[in-house]
Amino acid sequence: MKKLVIASSVLVLLACGEKKAKSETVSVSADTTQEEVYTGSEREAQFENEQVAQVYDDYNLLKVALVNTDAEAAKAAASKMLESIKALEGDTADLLVTAQDIAAATDVNIQRARFEELTAEVKSLVEANITSGSLYYQYCPMAFDGKGAYWISNEEKVYNPYFGDVMLNCGTIDSKIE
Repeated sequence: MKKLVIASSVLVLLACGEKKAKSETVSVSADTTQEEVYTGSEREAQFENEQVAQVYDDYNLLKVALVNTDAEAAKAAASKMLESIKALEGDTADLLVTAQDIAAATDVNIQRARFEELTAEVKSLVEANITSGSLYYQYCPMAFDGKGAYWISNEEKVYNPYFGDVMLNCGTIDSKIE
């Protein structure tokens, strides 16, 4: 009987310890799609002086950074814009303060809120100094919880700086600046 118990125990242990081969198919896929990065377009509009053109070009770099939801690039563009604003003649205090706020912010949502104010200030500047070509004053009615917001663009196609890739093409052309 003792031999029977030992033999049974050995069989149970062998049965429990037996490894069964499992055929599993493991599917591994790599996401090879790259996030599309908006690069903006060249400005066709011309201005009375190079300083205004540079301020607008820096504004456009800032817009591109916000479209791409890139807070670091937005900080860099706003910092570059600060230097361009300092080269302008006339009262630029509001423009300077707004650009400084964007350059100091690390949160893209804060940068976007200040960009709305910056747009109004830059619009006045470009309207007073454009000599040829066109810019597009665009509007998103959904920005800032339905309050809406404007921006200036080199191109007719809408690339929304307030929503980035979440709602990249949300908006319309409000008017042309010529």
